[in-house]
Amino acid sequence: MKVLVVGFSKTGTKTMNSALRILGYSIYDYEDNFYYLRNDWIKILTKGGTKEDFYRMYKNVDASMDIPVVIFWEEILEAFPDCKLIFMRRKDEEDWIKSWEKQAKSVADNYLMKLLSCFSPTAYSIMQYSHHVGRIAFGARPHRWYEAYQGISPTVAKKRYRDHNTSVLTRAPKDQVIEFTLSEGWDPLCKFLGKPIPEVEFPHRNKGASLLDDYLKENPVFLQMKKEMKIILTLFVGLLSIAGYFYFK
Repeated sequence: MKVLVVGFSKTGTKTMNSALRILGYSIYDYEDNFYYLRNDWIKILTKGGTKEDFYRMYKNVDASMDIPVVIFWEEILEAFPDCKLIFMRRKDEEDWIKSWEKQAKSVADNYLMKLLSCFSPTAYSIMQYSHHVGRIAFGARPHRWYEAYQGISPTVAKKRYRDHNTSVLTRAPKDQVIEFTLSEGWDPLCKFLGKPIPEVEFPHRNKGASLLDDYLKENPVFLQMKKEMKIILTLFVGLLSIAGYFYFK
């Protein structure tokens, strides 16, 4: 692990994901942590983990971000003491909670996500995983995975966000952390990471809560869910057709 993004969810993590990929880093974001490390994370969230666990999980990954990683930034830093930290925050917590609630609503209102939850084993697995993550991150009640933590207490959510920011600002090693604003672009980020400035514009992802559309089109985990749904629906329709044939015959 070379870089840990310690800005909380909805502070520009998807933009940072794209920026770090352009700079050549391999990334574990929320969906990657679920897909490859969900059993490890469920163990950590329910039974506990060690520095050795975090080292084993991330020794072959360049960078990671989003929940639950961001909540355990100090434990991961202990496993990777030379890791550089990138911290982002929104202009205030009211701006942050509005962005969070908008993202949650965009997911909960999507009918394809509801279908996936019924006909994809991977989607069912992420529901179980998100129960644990939501409980630790926001004190959230169990929920259907496509609800994306909708219905969490805004008072609790803002406190978790506020406490996280305070923790990073007061406890992170000053020579290993940058407080970064996305509008600053490549220059300060590349200087901090020791990377040349790319010959492409700095990316901007998930504007207006567009993340879901992007994920459904291109993310490997979501493409896997769609593939599973198509297979199961095809089998389901086939079985209904066969049953109908013999019934009416």
